[in-house]
Amino acid sequence: MNYFRYQEYLEVYGLGRKLFAGYVLVSLGMLLAAAGGSWDITNHLLNKPETFFAPPHAVLYSGAASAVVGTVLVFFASKSGGRSAGRMIWPVKLVIAGVVMLISAAPVDFGWHSAFGLDGLFSPPHFVLVSGMVVGSAGALAGLAQSTKRLPSVLIVIAILPIWLGASGMIDMLSLPFSETEYFNFNPHPTLGVVVATLAFPFLISACLIGSSALAGKRFGVLSMAGAAFIIIGILTSIIPNSALTPTIPFYLSSIIPIVAADALLAFSRSRFSLYAAGTIVSLAFFMLYYPLITYTYNEVFESKVVWPSMIAQIYFEMIQNVFPLVAFPTAAMGILGALLIDRLARNKKYYNNIQQLS
Repeated sequence: MNYFRYQEYLEVYGLGRKLFAGYVLVSLGMLLAAAGGSWDITNHLLNKPETFFAPPHAVLYSGAASAVVGTVLVFFASKSGGRSAGRMIWPVKLVIAGVVMLISAAPVDFGWHSAFGLDGLFSPPHFVLVSGMVVGSAGALAGLAQSTKRLPSVLIVIAILPIWLGASGMIDMLSLPFSETEYFNFNPHPTLGVVVATLAFPFLISACLIGSSALAGKRFGVLSMAGAAFIIIGILTSIIPNSALTPTIPFYLSSIIPIVAADALLAFSRSRFSLYAAGTIVSLAFFMLYYPLITYTYNEVFESKVVWPSMIAQIYFEMIQNVFPLVAFPTAAMGILGALLIDRLARNKKYYNNIQQLS
């Protein structure tokens, strides 16, 4: 290798390391922000006293700080890379756009509170914040995928989770009845909320879990790790804070069973049918994975009871036997659709990489 080629190698290698570190920090930050937001929703439902320095807020702000630091690294690495970073430009733009949305939501939210008092789950500032999480996390995942041919399993999980949690928050806004305030009523129509939850959650679960498997080259364990991490976050942010729900933790943990089954199908079978089966299996777990909040969505149509925090489990288990048979078919269909979308994207990426190598 001559001197000039060696210098170019060092430049690109250094650029890659900085970008890689920046993308990891953005993913970690968005993950913390999403988990803090989920915890904050639970505290609001429990009417716990809230201050600026409440623990969920501290987690959210720490995540935002990490995302900002990561974005600064990504920005300066891409600027200094010149043509070497050309193929990495669009993930950088997504990261910057997402973090700008995340940070700008704070003063907008302060102004909203100043003008209208307490807000609901769905409000313009919250919509901007959650949109920023999804956009920034998607950019970080794309950047990490471009940075190396094979991502470590842990990084795949860290990169997938904030997209999954952020998009879940967006669906919650459009399905949960938590958005009526003194000035505005942004609550969705109950039937529309049920339709959104029934179609969007299964699609999202399938896309994220099967996407994690695709990023790992379908090696066994990564899909299960992503599902287990989502379950743990759900326990920590939505179940443990409500002491009335702690006896239901074993039930919630059992939702890992279909996830591991889908993981094994994709890892040990090369049949096209395994893709459809895996998409179906993980999507049918949606009614368990989104416990306990999903109780509020379906209660609006099927039970119409007052859902006190201490009564969530009772209402949920009374409702599931009536609701699940009705939603099973559309749920499975959306799971297969999510799996097919990810499979198509993975095939396109492989084809693009082959063209790049030939050229």
